[in-house]
Amino acid sequence: MAQPREQWASRFGFVLAAVGSAVGLGNMWRFSYLTAENGGAAFVLLYLVMTALIGLPIMLAELTVGRGAGRSPIGALAHYGGPRWRALGMLFVASGFLILAYYSVIAGWTVRYALIGLLAGFEGDPAARFEAIASGPKALLWHLLFMGATVGVVMGGVRSGIERAAVVLMPVLFAIVVGLAIYAATLPGAGAGYRYYLELDFAAIMNLDVLIEAAGQAFFSLSLGMGAILTYASYLSRDNHLPREGAIIAGADFGVAFIAGLVVFPLLFALGLQEEVSGSTLGALFITLPKAFAEMGLAGRVVGVFFFVALVVGALTSAISLLEVVVSSLIDRLDWERHHAAFRLGGAIALLGIP
Repeated sequence: MAQPREQWASRFGFVLAAVGSAVGLGNMWRFSYLTAENGGAAFVLLYLVMTALIGLPIMLAELTVGRGAGRSPIGALAHYGGPRWRALGMLFVASGFLILAYYSVIAGWTVRYALIGLLAGFEGDPAARFEAIASGPKALLWHLLFMGATVGVVMGGVRSGIERAAVVLMPVLFAIVVGLAIYAATLPGAGAGYRYYLELDFAAIMNLDVLIEAAGQAFFSLSLGMGAILTYASYLSRDNHLPREGAIIAGADFGVAFIAGLVVFPLLFALGLQEEVSGSTLGALFITLPKAFAEMGLAGRVVGVFFFVALVVGALTSAISLLEVVVSSLIDRLDWERHHAAFRLGGAIALLGIP
């Protein structure tokens, strides 16, 4: 007999969990990196427009389908579109499976950087440090530990696991990001960073490549097309007002990304490192920023620890939602017990991430 479907304990818990799904490395760093690469405020404006015109309507569609069907992606799409739509649901599940396999590896790096900052500081050769951290047995260990934490939360279920984690972790993330932005405003030279970030280049607005990047960031940042929002909506009651919830989730997602920019750009410009934000998102995150933290001395060490802790929190809440898509689908299709599904699927994803 099919298991009764879980539900969120509160609207607040659902909103925080959904925001946690959307807020991750894409907001905390990828947004700032793409902004630097695509004309500053022009990219920010186009990203906001794409979020409102494309991202929010698609999110509302996922919320509606998920809550209406009361099932995870495969069953929900088949419920409304017929058996042929199961293939799209399977694509959602496969996407979550594959994305989490490499996402957890990068998340393991962020955990190690937070610990390095706390225990030893960021001094030394940042490129050599990144090379040592990004591979080898310790990289494997932290990948597995991060996946273990993700599996542990999902095993707890919707209320006792996912919602409880979101209610604790998301306020912590918000507080850290706002606190870092306030500190960044006090740095000498921060004004140059603000100008680069907020001054509008009308030529960039008309650039098709910038528009495409902004649209891609809107999809990536809001966790669209992966079934996470759809799956979370399947645990909603009929009392929730979906347009309001969708607007809050999209607004909070943009807000975290925007405030993260208010941290990154003043920091880089204050230390004259803006030209080093190029080449790759990972290189800029794990080499350029630690170099900046090292040059700031003790204050930089504290700021760096909090910054990477925020990254870890965002990565964990996003990883939880990705695993829940896969786990929920197997529970619906095969009637597996949640803890068995989470353990087996989490283990398979962890194995896939090893190469």
